[in-house]
Amino acid sequence: MNKKRVERYIPKALEVLEEEFAQNKIPMEYNAYISSFGASLIQSGLKATIALFENRNSQTKEDKNRLTKIILKILEENRKEESLLKYIIESPEDEIVLKERIKDISIAIKLAIRTFELK
Repeated sequence: MNKKRVERYIPKALEVLEEEFAQNKIPMEYNAYISSFGASLIQSGLKATIALFENRNSQTKEDKNRLTKIILKILEENRKEESLLKYIIESPEDEIVLKERIKDISIAIKLAIRTFELK
């Protein structure tokens, strides 16, 4: 984690969250999802975590895949691809560097979510 990078991502995280959630109300499940995302990233690794969160067959109350789309929007603003996993696989960027950037973005999202009303 790099504090300066995290702080740099916070404004973009706020912007994307405002776009994604109507009336600035975020389902409280996303607070739990973003919290577990970081732990999973450390324990399971980058690709395994993203694959877990992009699983469309999971029995979760809210769509976890939406979180990976938010991360991708912050990571690569003009990216047309909607799969973070596919982006990671195709990226020429070193996976270790990419993992650090994604970790910083997830922390920025976690901090940004705290400024919204949870429903």
